[in-house]
Amino acid sequence: MPEPLKIAMLDPLLKKVNADSNLRPVSNLKFLSKLVERAVFVQLNEYLVENELHEVFQSAYKSFHSTETSLLRVQNDILQSLDKKQSVILVLLDLSAAFDTIGHKILLSRLAERLGISGNVLAWFKSYLSSRSQFVNINGTSLYCPCG
Repeated sequence: MPEPLKIAMLDPLLKKVNADSNLRPVSNLKFLSKLVERAVFVQLNEYLVENELHEVFQSAYKSFHSTETSLLRVQNDILQSLDKKQSVILVLLDLSAAFDTIGHKILLSRLAERLGISGNVLAWFKSYLSSRSQFVNINGTSLYCPCG
């Protein structure tokens, strides 16, 4: 992935309209970067579907699966267990930022070992994840921050 396409502009946005100090950073990439990401997503997803490599109970990034289908599955499982007079315990975890917390070495290892991705494709993912940078532009002044 070319270095200029790995530069993100951070835009601090307020989480709540009336809050003046509760900001969340929103990272914006160039249009061409987003286009490349979309092309890679489509190809990788086709590979996962063709080779039946998606997790069975995964709802995200799968056609005809959504939060609604996931919730219906959970509800159905709970109701079936209750009908059988079984105990039910539900543990909810917020994994919304899971991608942000996984180590790149672990991610690359799983792409290779579990999904069989290798060669130029794995090298592209390594390039995509490395040497990223970001900047914040405040009143015409840019502050750059290398990310790795």
